[in-house]
Amino acid sequence: MKTISFTYLRPAGFLAVASLICSTVSPVLAGTEETGPVAPVEMTSEPIAHFLLQLDFSDHYITPRGLNVENQGLVFQPLLLSFWSLYSNKETFINEVSLTAGMWSSIHSNKSGADEGHWNEWDPILGLTFGLGEFVKFETNYTAFKSQVDSYDTSHHLELKLKLDDSKWLGAYALNPYVAFWKELDNKATVVFDSDTSDESYYFTIGINPGVKLGPVKLEFPTYINIVDSEFYQRMDGSDGGSGVGVFGTEVKASVPLTFVPKDYGFWTAYAGVKYYHLSNSGLLDGNQVLGADGDRDKDLVQFHGGISIFF
Repeated sequence: MKTISFTYLRPAGFLAVASLICSTVSPVLAGTEETGPVAPVEMTSEPIAHFLLQLDFSDHYITPRGLNVENQGLVFQPLLLSFWSLYSNKETFINEVSLTAGMWSSIHSNKSGADEGHWNEWDPILGLTFGLGEFVKFETNYTAFKSQVDSYDTSHHLELKLKLDDSKWLGAYALNPYVAFWKELDNKATVVFDSDTSDESYYFTIGINPGVKLGPVKLEFPTYINIVDSEFYQRMDGSDGGSGVGVFGTEVKASVPLTFVPKDYGFWTAYAGVKYYHLSNSGLLDGNQVLGADGDRDKDLVQFHGGISIFF
């Protein structure tokens, strides 16, 4: 039940921003002086596709919607994304169109689910992004949540997101704000107590993703709130969970490039982070109480995770 957010890149910018995706900064890019003349470099054409592989290990599986799915044992969540450039023209208002396709899984050392197993979930991902002018991107993302342990019916969803690049005005203090609309298309993405009174619903997200570089280390502080429709969560008695702010989430994440890996093998980055969630919807708390992670109604959740990302 994870929502994936990604930035799409036109071919001419893939390698230039690979350091951003993998949080890597070479010494030259960081401002190291060259002591002699630079030999001419032969320019080669950019490939139309690039790939991101992320191997994430965690002590929890908590969804962006606040569902505390698992907090026992080790949680392994691999992500594979492919990035395809479809169109690029800086002279037009819609200056780029890109496609992202991939998959995400959640594999747990602790067996769980209706048909108990270790492979908990598998999610296909498909998205388009449009560059609008110099500072705005519009993303359309489709996801499906497939329970590998038969805990719920497969749900399908659409997310529409507007992202603003405010680095021109704020420089290193850029907030990278965004707003998003997330809609259930078929079946619920949350715990259902009474299917007769449960309908597909939606929520809005308002978020920022500021960051700062300290030498080779990049620190990021992604923060967001979900403002949910009254029918998005459901209480145990089958009534609506209520509207308003359902989840506040924030994180401190540090990443460092693994420069000892030859670039022929991709751009490698190691990262670690701590996430904090505050849950303020009674339907969400009811869902977590029966979900099986803890059987409690904790309003405050903390998650530790880390791993390696590889950009090709």
